[in-house]
Amino acid sequence: MKEDFLHAIWEQQLFRKGSLLLAGKDEVKVIKTGFRNYDSGPDFIQAKIILGDLEWIGSVEIHVKSSEWNTHNHQYDVAYQSVILHVVWEKDLEIFRKDGTVVPTLEMKELVPLQVVLRYRSLVQNEKKKISCSYFLPDIQSFVLVGMQERVLVERLERKGFEILERFESNKKDWLETFFQTIAWCLGLKINAEPMLILSQSVPVKVLAAQGWKTESLAAIFLGVGGFLTSTNGPAGEKLKADYDFISQKYGLDKPQILWKMFRIRPGSFPIQRILLLAVVINNLSSWFGLLTEAESPVEFFRQIEKSPKPEILQSYLKESGYQITGFGISDFIRENLIINVFAPFLTALGLYQNQPLWIEKAIDWLNQSPAEENSITRFWKNENVEIKTAGQSQALTELFNNFCLPKKCMSCQIGTKILKTETLV
Repeated sequence: MKEDFLHAIWEQQLFRKGSLLLAGKDEVKVIKTGFRNYDSGPDFIQAKIILGDLEWIGSVEIHVKSSEWNTHNHQYDVAYQSVILHVVWEKDLEIFRKDGTVVPTLEMKELVPLQVVLRYRSLVQNEKKKISCSYFLPDIQSFVLVGMQERVLVERLERKGFEILERFESNKKDWLETFFQTIAWCLGLKINAEPMLILSQSVPVKVLAAQGWKTESLAAIFLGVGGFLTSTNGPAGEKLKADYDFISQKYGLDKPQILWKMFRIRPGSFPIQRILLLAVVINNLSSWFGLLTEAESPVEFFRQIEKSPKPEILQSYLKESGYQITGFGISDFIRENLIINVFAPFLTALGLYQNQPLWIEKAIDWLNQSPAEENSITRFWKNENVEIKTAGQSQALTELFNNFCLPKKCMSCQIGTKILKTETLV
C-alpha cells in the first residue's frame, strides 16, 4: 500500500460515503474533499467536513499509517495546525497538532471496496507489462486517453521550454543566439548533441552575421572550431582551413576541447556531416526567427527556408576526407526533428517568457500537423492498439510512458484513476 493510492481514493471519493465513524468512534461527514496541494504543507486544502454538530473547513493530511504524522515531525510544524482530518489506511497511533489538540483520524481500510484495492494492485504490481493498464485500455473511453495525452504534452513542452529559457538567460537574453545553439544541439542528434552545443556556444552569432551568413564561411568556422581542419587532404580542405585561420585570428575564436563520438553511428550522422548540415541550414538563420513566429504551419516555414545554397566545396571536402557524399538537404527526418526538438519547444519558451498561451497553442498545432515518430515507445503503444498519427500524439505518449508508466505513477494518471472507478474487475 502506498500513499498515492490513498490520495486517489480521497480525491476521487472511492470510499463508502455518508456518515462515517472516526477511529475514535465519533461521526464525521465529508462535504468536500478539498484541492490537492502540490506545495509544502498538508496534502489537501480547503476541505469541508461535519464533525459532530460542527462544520469544519481546513486541510487534510494523508498517510498509510497514522504514526507517520510523527515520523514526518508534523506535531511540531505550525503549517499542520490547520489539519481538520487525518486520513490513513491504518490507525496505529493517536496523533496531535502542535498546540496539543488531537487530530481526528479516519481509517480507510474498511471503507474502500475490495475491487478498488484489487485494481490498484493489478496496476502497480504488474511487472510483466511496461504499460500496466494494458489489460484495461480496451474498456477506457477515448476521451480519457486523449485528455491525459493533452495534459502530458503540455507538461513536456513546458519542461523543454524552461530548458530553453535557462539557455536564454545564460546568453544574456539573446533569442537569436539561443535559437542557433538549440538548432545545433538538435542537429547533433542524441549521440553528438552536447558536442554540437559546445561548438555553437564557441561561435558568437555576430561572427556568423559578419560573414554575411555565407555557407562556405560558416562551414570553415564550424569545422575549424570543431577540430576537423588540423590536417587537410586537398584544395577544398586547404581553402576552408585558410578561411578559418583568417576568421579565427580576426575575431579571436576559442577552440574548445570537444569529445566527438565517432563509433557505431551511421555515415550520415558523422560529426562532419552534421557540422556541414548546420552550415547549410543556418544560412537563413537571420530570417528564421521571424518566420517561426509568422508562419502559419511548418510546411510554410520550410518552403521559405529550403532555398539555402550548397557550395560544391563542401562535397569536395567530404570526398577529400574520405567521407560519404551527402546532399545537405533538409530531409523529412531532419524536418520532423527540428519541429519536435526546436520549433515547438522554442515557441513554448516564447509563450512562457511573454505569458502568451497563443505561442504554446501554436507549438501544439505544429506538432499535430507533423507525422508521428517511429520508435520503441510508440511501438509499445501501437501494440496496445493505441492510435498514433501525429507528432503531438507520439510526444505525449512518450512523456506518458517515461514519466508515468515506467515509474508506475498510475495514481497520478487520469487513466489509472479512471480504472479504479470502472466496474470491470480484474
